Amino acid sequence: MNVRDYTFLGTTRSLCPQCRRLVDAKIIVRDGRVYFRKRCPEHGLIEDFVCSDVSYYDRSEFSQPARTPRAYGARSDKGCPYDCGLCPEHEQHTCIGLIEVTSNCNLKCPMCFAESGPGGKNIDFETYTRMVDRYVSLEGVADVLQLSGGEPTLHPDLVRMVRYAYEQPILAVMINTNGIRLAHDPALVAQLAEMRDRLEIYLQFDGLDDAAYKALRGEALLETKLAALEVLRKHDVRCTLVCTVDHNVNLHEVGRVLRFGLERPGVRGVSYQLATYCGRHLNPRDLENRVTMPDVVKAIVSQTEGLVAESDFYPLPCAHPNCHMMCYLYRGGAAPVPINRIIDVRKHMDLIANSVVFTPARARQLVSRYLEEAGGCGCGPNGCGPSSSPLPGAPGGGG
Repeated sequence: MNVRDYTFLGTTRSLCPQCRRLVDAKIIVRDGRVYFRKRCPEHGLIEDFVCSDVSYYDRSEFSQPARTPRAYGARSDKGCPYDCGLCPEHEQHTCIGLIEVTSNCNLKCPMCFAESGPGGKNIDFETYTRMVDRYVSLEGVADVLQLSGGEPTLHPDLVRMVRYAYEQPILAVMINTNGIRLAHDPALVAQLAEMRDRLEIYLQFDGLDDAAYKALRGEALLETKLAALEVLRKHDVRCTLVCTVDHNVNLHEVGRVLRFGLERPGVRGVSYQLATYCGRHLNPRDLENRVTMPDVVKAIVSQTEGLVAESDFYPLPCAHPNCHMMCYLYRGGAAPVPINRIIDVRKHMDLIANSVVFTPARARQLVSRYLEEAGGCGCGPNGCGPSSSPLPGAPGGGG
């Protein structure tokens, strides 16, 4: 009896990578790794490597009621994915609205998926405001607007653009930047700092060794990154470190980057982005060497000596689990503590599930629920008072 060399896991729909025709696909497992197996009438049998660990793939799927937008931006005519925009068939609102304000850049990174570089074009302010207005009209209150590029800090209207977004019902405005101009132009950072309460810098930060920058960005940039962080610290502007991860370049440094971020109060988070093979970053001969999400999670766990476990990571339902996994760390005590060791996160996904913005209000609600589950809110004769069950490491229940 002949036996296939894979296990059938389910079905889905996919695209032919050559002609982009919509085709049926089998989800299969071979040697613990997940693939999409599909057949295009024109280009034949194709297998796409999806995930390096089937147990992770299984764990990353769970159901959660979606938060739909206030209005939809496209009609359902051709079917998914050809109507994307968002059409009424879309199951989620927009977690992050991204506007590429320029294709101009002061780097020419070998792995840039946008193929940006010196001499690119800027969008004008009027076009930008129309895009922001459209985003807000569809969302009502938008979660995040990210200004990207190219290198957005090179746009001559950057401060004006940030201020316009800041004046709209948008919870957070991000600038996706390589940090070069920020490191050398503290006057610009001072202007941006006027909007610091809802502004965050999404700072490209690929490691603590210049070898990573030379491989991914084409030049040594570590000192520039550290200088940018220092300017942001002086002006009390928060940031997220954004580490693009490539298997052969810096996967071995992801834990060190996390520790580095935790040591700096102005760093709100660390985001690990898997290297994508498009634009200037050509496909490797063997796509199975590319990094997938479980590779990053396992590397973080193994490199941080017990700080986090694989079970501390969970998918964010407003994003695809192959693109986004979350681990919140509570930093109020002597050492950081994963939040799901304090409270059962899956019981309270209504506060986390459909947004990438963890606002102070949501944090207070989680703390309140923790106190209730820990034995009551500590109510006294004059109303709610401090609980006798503080968060770990937080004196008097503070968080």
